[in-house]
This record gives sequence, structure tokens and C-alpha cells, in this order.
Amino acid sequence: MNAPPAGGTAARGPRLSNLQLRLLTAATGLPVVVAVTWVGGWTFALVAAVVAFFGTVEFAHGWLMPTTRVRTAFSHSLSLGASGVMVAGTHGDKQFVFAGLVLAAVLAAAGFAPTRRLGPRKPLRVHAGALLYLGLLISTFVLVRDAEDGRTWFFLGVLSTFAVDTGAYAVGRAIGRHKLAPRISPHKTWEGAVGGYAAGAGAVFGLSALFDTGLSAATIAPFALAMPVVSQVGDLFESWMKRRMGVKDASGLLPGHGGFLDRLDSLLLVLPLLYVFLRLRVL
Repeated sequence: MNAPPAGGTAARGPRLSNLQLRLLTAATGLPVVVAVTWVGGWTFALVAAVVAFFGTVEFAHGWLMPTTRVRTAFSHSLSLGASGVMVAGTHGDKQFVFAGLVLAAVLAAAGFAPTRRLGPRKPLRVHAGALLYLGLLISTFVLVRDAEDGRTWFFLGVLSTFAVDTGAYAVGRAIGRHKLAPRISPHKTWEGAVGGYAAGAGAVFGLSALFDTGLSAATIAPFALAMPVVSQVGDLFESWMKRRMGVKDASGLLPGHGGFLDRLDSLLLVLPLLYVFLRLRVL
């Protein structure tokens, strides 16, 4: 066998397929999520803050510099780090949520002001949006986990959201014909949406019984009936954002899955809904 030419490189091995990357990332990430949720406390809050930070980096990248590599958005990391502080601080004092909302209002006011004395206005608006979309909404992840029986409720929220996604995908692939929102997400169908709704609602009732939450079907029904709709709205909203940004995936930070925003889309609305439900009907 002839040796490779001088200065050459040996042939690279076969690259992993997208499915293999998805499975590898899931196999690595899911045990971490389960362990962190099980432990709770500051461990959960700090990991949620890290997720919020990377999510806000993707958010800034998409709205401000979508044609560059996502790492360029880290130049905004100090200002975007406010979302992570808001999320982690919520575990110690809920006033961090209020402080984050005040900061978002100040940034939004400066971003929409008719003067440019404070610098370019769009970054200020984006930072305000990051505080609301990621800082505020991910703070509810911490609030749910910190609630009484929070571990159970957090798992219920996450698993029922996964059920919506799985049901919508399975039914859409099997019998989907009528497009749900072709300009936003061309592969989603009304049939898939109905399948996702049924799977999600059924999952809430089933998980409530399996986890022995102590709630009657009538008590948990408002969340069970609203959650699948909110989940799919969150998915569509994130798809709409990516189209406005002009990107296919939020980033490549999670190999095979896109970015953090791609994985959080539905949860960003479901967990706040769950927290409101708990405050009104359970706690």
C-alpha cells in the first residue's frame, strides 16, 4: 500500500449522523437534567442560570448578528448575564424577578427612546427582550422547583410537554395533511396539533395519578386542558422568531438539537403556566 503523500493527512473517520448526534447529546444531557432536578436548591438554580445565559447569547446572536458565528454574541455576555443573575437570584429572593422586570423596563424605554445618546437602540431592545423571554420565564422553572413537592411538579411539566411534542410528531407523520402555520413552520399540521393536544392532556392526568399528586381530575383539569395549547404556541413562537432572525437553528451549542432555545421553546411557556396553576389551585 502506498504511503500518503508528504504533508498529507489520513482520511477522517465517518461523521456521526444527525440522529446519532441527537441521541448522544440526549444520553449525556438527560441524566444531568434529572440529577439536577432531583437535587434542587442552589444546584438547580445555578444550572438554570447557565441555561438562561446560553439562551440569551443565542437570542442576541439571532437578533443582532445572525450571519456571524454564535460565539460573536459572547461580546454581549456581560449585559446578557443579567438574565442568569435574575434566574439564580430567584431561588434566594423572589425580588430578583421584580428587579429584572424593572431593568427590562429601563432598557426597553431607552431602546424605544427617540434619542441615540445611550448608543444603538436595537441592542437595548434585544437585552430587554432577553430579560423577559429568558430571565423572567426561566425564573419560573426555579419557582416551580422550589414549591412544595416541586420536584414532582417540575417532572410533570417537562414530561407532559414532551408528550405533546411526541404526539404531534407521530400523528403528523402518520396522517398529517392540513398545514397548521405554513409560513412559520411548514411541517406542522392540524392533525399533528390535535394528536399533540390529546397526548399532552392525557399525560397530565396520567402523570398526576402516577406521581400521586393528591389532586382530583377536576382540580388538575384546567392545567391539563390549557397546557397542550400553550406548549404548541411556545413552539410556534420560537419558530416565528427564527424566521424573523433568518436562522435555521438557534445555534449549534447542542449537537443534533440546535441550540438551547430550540429545546426550551415549549417549556418557556408551559412552566410559567404551571407555576400560575400551582399558585392558584394548589399552594
